[in-house]
Amino acid sequence: MKKIPMAAMLLGLSHSPFSVPLSNADAFSDDLNSFDQSVWQLADGWENGYPFFSRWEAEAVRFGRKGMSIELGPDSVLNEQGERTFFSGELRSHDYYSYGCYEVDMKPIKAPGVISSFFLFAGPHDKPVDGSGRHNEIDIEFLGSNTNMVQLNFWTDDDDYSNTHETLIFLDFDASQEFHRYGIYWGKDFLEWFIDGKSILKVRNNRFDPIPNAAHSKLRVMANVWATDPGVANWAGLFNVDNRNRYQAHYRNFVFTPDRRCK
Repeated sequence: MKKIPMAAMLLGLSHSPFSVPLSNADAFSDDLNSFDQSVWQLADGWENGYPFFSRWEAEAVRFGRKGMSIELGPDSVLNEQGERTFFSGELRSHDYYSYGCYEVDMKPIKAPGVISSFFLFAGPHDKPVDGSGRHNEIDIEFLGSNTNMVQLNFWTDDDDYSNTHETLIFLDFDASQEFHRYGIYWGKDFLEWFIDGKSILKVRNNRFDPIPNAAHSKLRVMANVWATDPGVANWAGLFNVDNRNRYQAHYRNFVFTPDRRCK
């Protein structure tokens, strides 16, 4: 983790030798080679319920010299109903952030029914100080059934998840094969998504269909991997519930730069 000296002094952060200092007091970068508990937390010992088919375990997230990995795997024993259960991991920032560019290098999992994601989020159980407490989210998601495409999405003040904005972008590469750089620019007037520094989708704010507004709620930075319930196989592909394989998505070089469009 690296912040400019004043921010680092206030938060008591440890500095990674591979991070680059940034000029804005709220800007920070993290190569994700080690776990900085002052900035990040790991979901542990709970589950979201449908359509998630796996629960969160902190041990599924690992850090090393090549970055962070999030594993999806089966439990070693069947549950009381004789069914196989699965665990995976989720990284969550402690703090909530406002407008700016959020970027990470990512390599998702290629397997039907598996989602690999990088996103911004707030909701009834993730409420920042002075936030509305309503569901706001800006997504980059990979559907493991076809990693030659990426799904982009957002919700605004939508606790029912009713007004989605899914957009599929077809890629000229298989995202699971190597790292590419993915970015979300969240601004007051528009949202914009980037791959390898190139804009791939821009959505302007519309008073009849608004984008998330930082004045209503700032957002956590999050990344996770999860298996999907067979009930949503038409969206994500059919996850093999008899699967004993272990999968990993990989992340590195996260950067947040406030009030700046990605480039």
